[in-house]
Amino acid sequence: MSYLRQVFMLLSTLIVCLTGCSEQIECNSVQTQADAPSEDGFTGYVVDRKDDSILVVDPAYRDNSSNGGADRYYPAKWFSNAPDPQIGSYVEVWTDGGPENQPYPGQARAEKIAVSCPVAPDGGHMTDADAIRSGLLSLDTENIRVPVIEDVQFDHDAGTWTIRMRDAMSTTENQDEIDIKVEDGEPVE
Repeated sequence: MSYLRQVFMLLSTLIVCLTGCSEQIECNSVQTQADAPSEDGFTGYVVDRKDDSILVVDPAYRDNSSNGGADRYYPAKWFSNAPDPQIGSYVEVWTDGGPENQPYPGQARAEKIAVSCPVAPDGGHMTDADAIRSGLLSLDTENIRVPVIEDVQFDHDAGTWTIRMRDAMSTTENQDEIDIKVEDGEPVE
């Protein structure tokens, strides 16, 4: 059910972006150095950044338990050459085709990055990306090594966001869910 909700949320965001955000440059590709590659890129949330590199984690996991791997493997990569996307943004990243380093999380050089339009709910001050950024920068997440954003919900009545995440590097059997509460207010930069 959670996976379907995520797919619905992502499709809704894409529709809003295509219909309402076409005039806003921050919703378009923020960085292009060549023509758009023809194949799908790596998608996920920007959960960390260092200098001009971003860590992108895909919330759609693979079950590798049949071959002795983890029950929940979340694809994650550090992309260099990515100065613009902020933590909390949902992005699609295409690489330059160069070799990718494979220790987890992987490493590659970004050629093009497209950022989805963040959505502020009716009555909310923050977008979902703002809430994720605030949640990731909170003290509650300082021990999470590779955060996976599984769900983002806004409670209009309470004026709070709930960000459900896991640590992709967790050694517990089910990688316990962590719910972070964020007060809706002025966005954190």
